[in-house]
Amino acid sequence: GGCVGGAGESPIVDAARAGAMRAMRSVDRARAHAEDASVSRACGATARVARGGMCAARGVPEAIDGVARAASALDAPTRDACAAALTTVGAFVWVKAFDALAKRGVFSSALSRKLVHITSGTFYAATWPLFSASVDARWFAAFIPLAQGARLFAIGSGLIDNANAVKAVSREGGREELLKGPLYYTVVLAACAGAYWRTSPVGLVALTMMCGGDGFADIIGRRFGSGNPLPWNAQKSFAGSIGFIVGGFVVASGLLAYFDAFGFIDVVGATYVSTAVIACACALVESLPLTDFVDDNFSVALTAIALGTLLYV
Repeated sequence: GGCVGGAGESPIVDAARAGAMRAMRSVDRARAHAEDASVSRACGATARVARGGMCAARGVPEAIDGVARAASALDAPTRDACAAALTTVGAFVWVKAFDALAKRGVFSSALSRKLVHITSGTFYAATWPLFSASVDARWFAAFIPLAQGARLFAIGSGLIDNANAVKAVSREGGREELLKGPLYYTVVLAACAGAYWRTSPVGLVALTMMCGGDGFADIIGRRFGSGNPLPWNAQKSFAGSIGFIVGGFVVASGLLAYFDAFGFIDVVGATYVSTAVIACACALVESLPLTDFVDDNFSVALTAIALGTLLYV
């Protein structure tokens, strides 16, 4: 009886064992598939993060270029009007951000004004790729600082009462100050946009020497200028002039490389050499005792335009 029972049980056990083995192999395959899928998802996520990092590393030109491509579906006047509106809002937020930081005590109001002086014009020029290829695009861009200049004129002349604007822009608190440096600043920005636009390094460098060079000269001069006055102007210092050269050259070179990335201008080694020469010349002009006759915003910009016309060929 036992032999019969053992002989009959063996095929069943073998079948069960075989089925169990097949089930185990199926589980192993499923687990391996799941692991592969998990690895694939992880790799995909890593690749997406890497792509995102690379896109972020490309910097502002990529972001601006993306917005410009999205706007390319619009007709030129609509695109330019939208770009002008976006630039105006961005500039307003930019200045208000510095005001808020100054009120929080992050830095003094004097430093805040100079940082706005350095960055506002640079920010303005950085938005030019948003505008269309139309010949009229530059006038949409030039309207932005002209409108701000008209506002400053109205406040400075007393046509509009705006104590906050006077406090934010003036050095001594007098509204008539708005009719000088701040107003001239907007005139230079509009002139650079209208006369040279984004296809010439001349306007870009003139703009950045006024913004970056003159701005850094004041900041560095106030911080490190004590004890090293210039022989021909005791109100200026060697430290301030060095700050002008370095700050002006760095800001100008950055903006030139930025527009080169968009293909608006061609920048080579000689371009940077010429920019360094212009920075030195503008620093010299800024150091001269001429402020009673001509504002630095004009003298620096005109020097950069004159030399840039000769050197950028």
